[in-house]
Amino acid sequence: MVPLSDVLALPAFRAAVPTVLAGDVAGAEVRWVHSSEVYEMGALLEGGEVLLTTGLGLHGRTDAQLAAYVDQLADAGCVALGLELGRSFLDVPEPLVRRARERGLVLLVFGAVVPFERHVEDFHELVLQRRSDPDGGGGAIPRRFVDLVLSAAGLRALLDEVARAAGCQAEVHDLGGRLVERSRIRTVRSPDERTTAPVTGRRGARATLVLLAPPTSLTRRVAAEAAVAVALELARHPGPGQHSSAEQATISDLHAGVLVSASDVATRLTHAGLRVAPGDLVATTALDAGPGVAPTDLLAALREHAAPAPAVAGVVGTHVVTVTRLPPSWEARTVRRHLAEAADEVGRHLGCPGSVLLAATSPTDDLTTLAPRLEQARDLLRLARRHGSPGGAVLARDLGVQRLLASVTSPDEVAAFVAEQLGPLVDADRSHGSALLRTLDAYLRHALSKAATAQALGIRRQSLYARLERVERLLGVSLDDPEHRAGLTLALTAWRLRTGLDPQAAF
Repeated sequence: MVPLSDVLALPAFRAAVPTVLAGDVAGAEVRWVHSSEVYEMGALLEGGEVLLTTGLGLHGRTDAQLAAYVDQLADAGCVALGLELGRSFLDVPEPLVRRARERGLVLLVFGAVVPFERHVEDFHELVLQRRSDPDGGGGAIPRRFVDLVLSAAGLRALLDEVARAAGCQAEVHDLGGRLVERSRIRTVRSPDERTTAPVTGRRGARATLVLLAPPTSLTRRVAAEAAVAVALELARHPGPGQHSSAEQATISDLHAGVLVSASDVATRLTHAGLRVAPGDLVATTALDAGPGVAPTDLLAALREHAAPAPAVAGVVGTHVVTVTRLPPSWEARTVRRHLAEAADEVGRHLGCPGSVLLAATSPTDDLTTLAPRLEQARDLLRLARRHGSPGGAVLARDLGVQRLLASVTSPDEVAAFVAEQLGPLVDADRSHGSALLRTLDAYLRHALSKAATAQALGIRRQSLYARLERVERLLGVSLDDPEHRAGLTLALTAWRLRTGLDPQAAF
């Protein structure tokens, strides 16, 4: 059994920003973590579980049924119920809170979306770690790290394992402090709380391993042991002074901040095969094809089958990145089409059509900005994936709203904004099985064309009129008002970023 307090300290749980609304965390012991949307889940439990749910199975339930749901879990010996807000409920139903307090069941509310499989995976790793190292001596940790290096799982998989061992997000920074790669397992970030360890090779320091947690005996030990494995992993790939090609050398040095002046950048790009004259416009791009495709394979396919324009390409972390020269009379529409065609061609060659996604930064003629723009391209790619882009090409301007929401708003502010703008629609769809959120999204996406919206939804125009009238009545807005439409469009984007769901398939 594992103390619930230790479970809540795991990376996935911390990243989900849990709030305890009922029950005693200090006295709870956990046997397993499980997720389910089944209402009649109590009969399937054996006791000692943390049950995770988005509340889908609780749609439309009466107060008595919600209380009975808690009774089922408590009678089965369930330790805690974790409810993720945003997908089914914008607020916690009061009957759940009241009955959980009465029955002594710990009720957790997650304010951020983290896939439940990560919660289960983190708990499983914690159990295995404690079984193999019951005294906390750490003997099993270095072997697990090295095994990942030997199996060629990649730097991100290694950092995921480091994050599980340390209980916090793990990152690798280059010597200039730039982020090279981070774990997929995230935690609430605090710049003042970090543990670091140098990553050294035969020629001295190569990078820094950063754990986003305060220095403790555990984090210091994990950092020191993991840094050795990270050094081994980095040695498997080309680094400064050990590059597989002039292109890769240029990309690596740009990303590491080795090239500073515009003349140095231009010279290296020329040596790599890309001549950039003063005033030429360039853009940085980043590509991936999902976790099942190695970036080296993606790079080879890009070079062989779909170089979209004069470019220098290389691998940074798990992404392929490029510096691409644009034509003097470039147009966003034309560039987007060419990049999308390139992504499609590469995907077909790799046997995964439609899965290659390419993100491009805004063009610039300032070569001194290329180093940060390589990381900006990777950030655009991550944001596009989070927003649900399966493949194709996106420009920075295509994700303007998403970038703004991701950079200047907190999860609480986003949740409050979504609840204000869309709450009544979510509640109506949840309670009555209607499709008002989907209808509103389709109407706005089809530029207020009722004919196109009705056709996309597969309903008669009269039915669409009735739905739109109900949307306006529930929200107290006019869809003819540009200000109201702007707010609703922004809220739909925020809801999608927060939940990871497409409004066209949400309910």
